[in-house]
Amino acid sequence: MPDGADTEASTIDAVLRGFDALAPMLDRLLADAAVSGEHAMHLVVMDPDADAAVTFDDAILIERSFGDATRWEADYAWYARAKTRLAWREQMSLRTLFAEHPERLRDDDIRVEGAVRSGRWIVGASGAQAWYDHAIATIAIALFDAATEQAAKNVS
Repeated sequence: MPDGADTEASTIDAVLRGFDALAPMLDRLLADAAVSGEHAMHLVVMDPDADAAVTFDDAILIERSFGDATRWEADYAWYARAKTRLAWREQMSLRTLFAEHPERLRDDDIRVEGAVRSGRWIVGASGAQAWYDHAIATIAIALFDAATEQAAKNVS
């Protein structure tokens, strides 16, 4: 049975594989100014094995920016973290939170969707239109699941 370090390494590897698969699609999407005016995207991935009681910062597994972050006028990493922090606190996708549980929102919570919880994953995205942020986070999770399953099937 793999130890915690092996499990975290395999999870990080799955996320990196997912990011690599996502990159060409994001290049194409982010080139369209109607999708992302600054051709920007930042993703925050929470550790799927972290206990929900762990602090948000300690539970971040990995982050990645797509596009030229040095040219961004907005801090999309901050927005992605704010979205992901809220999804982490509530343990649900922001789309669900906003539509079905608005009473759980606090005054200083962000009110833009783009963080998704599916299965054991929580991923936040920012840089595009909010509906694209949601879609990209959803696609990222599907890619992470696929890479995790592929790695498990290749284990002897």
